[in-house]
Amino acid sequence: MNNKGINYFKVFSYTLTVCCFGLFIYALFVGDNLALPWEVQTTFKTRPLLLEYFQLNGEASGLYIDQIISWQKYTTGDINYLAWPEALLFLVFYLALVSITTLVSYFDRFSYFMVSGVVVFTLIQLRLEELGISDPYLTYGAIGGYFVLTYLFQSFFPQTKLWVRLVASMTLYGALVAIILLLTNAADPYLLNISYGVLSPIIFITIFIVFIAGDNIFSLFKLTTQGAVNGKNSLKHFSIIGSIYVLLAILLFLQRIGSTEIDIYFLNPYVLLTFSVISGFFSIERKLENMAQNIDLRLIRYWLYPLGASLMFCLISWAHLTVNDSIVNAIEWVIIISHMTFGIAFFAYALINFIPPLLSNLEVWPIFFKGLRTPILMVRLMAFVLFLGGIFYLENRPYYQVKAGQYSMLASLANRIDNELLTDQYYKQSVYFDFYNFKANYSLTRIAEGQREVNEVPNQLRSILEASINPKARIAFANYYADRDLLYRELTSLMNSPESSSSEQVRNNLGLSHYRYSNYDSAYSYFAKNESSVISEANLAALNYDLAANVNFDTTVTYDHTEDIHVMINRQALANAQKDQIAFKLELDKDTLLIREDLFYLYNAALSQNTLDQSSILKSIDYYLGSQKNNIYSNFLLIAKAMALYNAGEINQAFKTIETSISSNQGAAGFPYFVKAIWAYDQGQVDLTIEGLDRAQKNGYNEPQVKSFIDKIKVLDVYTEKADISSLLSRLEDNRASLDSADYTKRLESIALKNAFDEKTTLKAINLLREISYSENAIYDLLLEAITVNIDSPVLLEEYIYQCAKTGFSSFGRTALSKIEGMVDATIHNEISLEFERLISARREDLLNR
Repeated sequence: MNNKGINYFKVFSYTLTVCCFGLFIYALFVGDNLALPWEVQTTFKTRPLLLEYFQLNGEASGLYIDQIISWQKYTTGDINYLAWPEALLFLVFYLALVSITTLVSYFDRFSYFMVSGVVVFTLIQLRLEELGISDPYLTYGAIGGYFVLTYLFQSFFPQTKLWVRLVASMTLYGALVAIILLLTNAADPYLLNISYGVLSPIIFITIFIVFIAGDNIFSLFKLTTQGAVNGKNSLKHFSIIGSIYVLLAILLFLQRIGSTEIDIYFLNPYVLLTFSVISGFFSIERKLENMAQNIDLRLIRYWLYPLGASLMFCLISWAHLTVNDSIVNAIEWVIIISHMTFGIAFFAYALINFIPPLLSNLEVWPIFFKGLRTPILMVRLMAFVLFLGGIFYLENRPYYQVKAGQYSMLASLANRIDNELLTDQYYKQSVYFDFYNFKANYSLTRIAEGQREVNEVPNQLRSILEASINPKARIAFANYYADRDLLYRELTSLMNSPESSSSEQVRNNLGLSHYRYSNYDSAYSYFAKNESSVISEANLAALNYDLAANVNFDTTVTYDHTEDIHVMINRQALANAQKDQIAFKLELDKDTLLIREDLFYLYNAALSQNTLDQSSILKSIDYYLGSQKNNIYSNFLLIAKAMALYNAGEINQAFKTIETSISSNQGAAGFPYFVKAIWAYDQGQVDLTIEGLDRAQKNGYNEPQVKSFIDKIKVLDVYTEKADISSLLSRLEDNRASLDSADYTKRLESIALKNAFDEKTTLKAINLLREISYSENAIYDLLLEAITVNIDSPVLLEEYIYQCAKTGFSSFGRTALSKIEGMVDATIHNEISLEFERLISARREDLLNR
């Protein structure tokens, strides 16, 4: 084979291996989070907040209004079906078949029949008959095609070029794949094929893992002896390092069977496997030197070996991503047992064969696989017997786990097509083969919940937890009790669990469980431990609200996720309760659609009596109120807007907004009426207060704060509340010299529109506007605004009547005259009427004289 052809295979195989290894690393980091992602369940609860407006009998009083607090806990849902990892496994497996079939015809007769036996076994395990195509002749055809193709090249046409063999192999398996894809009645035949035939790629990767399991010993031997000047020292180094390697492999085995509690964090079967793949790549040509006369070993090194590694990485990735824990455990057992047994055998082999030459300072690593005293074949046979002994010691557990994984695959496929009966039966069959496997037991709990057979749920979740540390099973187990308000069982199922020390999700739910059980110190401790978790940080902010009397908001907790909406909701609520200032931050949705979390944050922010961002809050509320998409939240937003306006001192707008809220939803008008009553009391409006209380009760609002407020005002000795914005006008007059006319006019308008219950200041601001030649129509608008809010003020109404005469709205003035008649004495009413008529006459004469 020329170098150019080898390079083609090298580039293809390396690219595939790198991609599959990248997927392998990704799968180890992501785990089951694609198929079974963590879900966050948010519960919004209310906490009363006193908006203090005045003192009643020496006590702080005002309006109690609910704030929103966000509590979040982790939950799990159904396991999602991921088709793409299986499709990738299907593709890589058939690429491996094509490669093996192409190269096997180069092997000697013994190797050819040995490999062919494996290939035939894998073709049988594909279970092509399950596809319903010419059962069982499709399997016979595949086996026959393989033998015809390979035996012709191996025995009759050994000089045939590689490209011909490759095209022939591609044609054979291309035809097989085409039959599977085109002639099967199933919706996804490739998924069906790999689900029934998953044993086939597992056979290949098991052989591959066993093939490379002892190669780390070779790498250690080469590393410690190559170029060594003193053979005795190199022997010591190899003995020490090799012993450590073997002991680590044994420790990993003992750790997995539960015979030791020693836990080394980096001790992982995949670490051993990765180093073995690297060692195997660099040692394969020396290992297969005897085959060099029949085949160019570069084809095996640069094509077949990387493809085997790709299939292995792909299958492990698929098992992790699809939550097929039974197959994951089976593969890990194969890795552990093979590396332990082959490590022991190869280490002993190295010591037996190479101690004398090493002591003679000879460089012997190049002949590592040519034992001087003990043949390598015997050592491999011994290691394989030890490997089988390990499998039998586990009572064939890896095989049963593979079968359980296969049935889990079939159950997932049945669930994909909504066949509930098959799904249930296949999962139960999976549990039969592997009682403790997560996927089947967990899926059966979801089926049981759907069929209301909830008593089966805890037993099957316990089966998972008895065999492994699994945070998602632990969370599902605790949530089963939480959903039924069995608080003690929820707490005990999470406490002292091994998952609580390794999983931030379990710690978060444990903290929430302690909170529900009123163990606030423990709840605080668990939330605080999850420093990097935004969910726990939001819960910590919520907990601080309950501990507001004892916990200082500014110094106790440093928040790292201040941009998270749930943290913002709870921090704002706590700031409101402690009368602190906190910056308002809300990014408006370009689509004008208001989501629930943003709504609650906006609402909490609107309740703040200390914020300096009222204008931003009001702009945000108006932005969302202006969209019909948010009509469902309109009343909620109107109340929030009214609160923000009142807190900002915009009393007129606050009263108008609360009236809009009342008229927009009469069915829930009780609370807005009570708000109006409280505000009226704060502004010194006794009659409006009584009216608001009466209407609140008639509309069904009979919360305890209503009775408490009524009882307090009944025994009130001195009523001192009144509206007073005179300080605003005084400051404006003091600074008038520094203002231009436009700015001065604008500020006067603002004062005139701010609080109609302060009649004196409102009228004084209007009179000042008259003095600077403010138009009569604009003054009419200001007075109309004032009497719309303060409807019971005869002083404002009198000025309005006169302004109607000045602007030509005599009909409106006469209507106002009839209204004021019930507010003032007859003498005063007569004087107002005479002045009104005089102004009308004066305006008429003025118009005639123009």
